Amino acid sequence: MVAAVMRAGVLARLRERVAVTRVFEGAGARGTVPFLALREWSESDWGTKDRAGRELRIGVVVRDEGESGARAVALGAAAEAALLSLPGEAGWRVVTVVPVRSALLNEGAGRWAALVDVRVRMMAED
Repeated sequence: MVAAVMRAGVLARLRERVAVTRVFEGAGARGTVPFLALREWSESDWGTKDRAGRELRIGVVVRDEGESGARAVALGAAAEAALLSLPGEAGWRVVTVVPVRSALLNEGAGRWAALVDVRVRMMAED
């Protein structure tokens, strides 16, 4: 599965480019804010008759606390920028990376969640 190979690359890219305390693999993670966690992750066919292709949907959440969600929004934007610049993996070329959704949720009592979803389309290289 391409998603399994890309997952490690996505985690590494987020860890090097987003200034959070920690990047977790699962959405149910708890840690010192601000932190980032991978949410939904899906893979589907995006191939042609003569070439394998995959479409990945990657979701992340930045969790933060404070009077406003400004820092969560900024960290969400950094996460989106990191995802939009994903390189391909061995044998796969990234064709497009497109933002699908960006949202800020007030989870009450000064708790914030910035959601970012992107779509990655890849083709197998010759």
